[in-house]
Amino acid sequence: MEQALIDNLVVVSAIIYYAFLCLVYLLRVYERDKLELILAPVFSLLLVPFVALWIMNILNGSDIGRLITGLPIIIYLVYDLWYRLITKKKPQHHPSRWPVGLIVYLIFLQIGSIALNWYGYIISKVYGHVLVISYFVMLGCFGYYQNRYNKRIKSTKN
Repeated sequence: MEQALIDNLVVVSAIIYYAFLCLVYLLRVYERDKLELILAPVFSLLLVPFVALWIMNILNGSDIGRLITGLPIIIYLVYDLWYRLITKKKPQHHPSRWPVGLIVYLIFLQIGSIALNWYGYIISKVYGHVLVISYFVMLGCFGYYQNRYNKRIKSTKN
């Protein structure tokens, strides 16, 4: 498969990934936990294009940069699949004491996301900028969720 097509599909998958994370954070803002749990398997399906495209990069003889920057998102999505679906734990978004699994989850999320941005810059500055903007929009949605959560907790304490 032509490298440009693989790269474009990685970028499209990355944008879908960021959009999905924004959706998850917005669902949390409006306390739609059941819908978030229903969408968890759909989010895990993102593993399919990322793994397939990473394998195509290997078969295509791509440079090491594409392989290195593609791997962290796969690791994160596998961990997400295990953490949210296989263990069937009810998500705890604001525990008083963070379990190690949640800390690892957040580290993998950040490393995987940042590596996707690097992948974009390997392809072109434009794709890199698009992915960085998508990343910051996702962080903005997370910040909005955190802000609304903190306001809700503060109002219930009063």
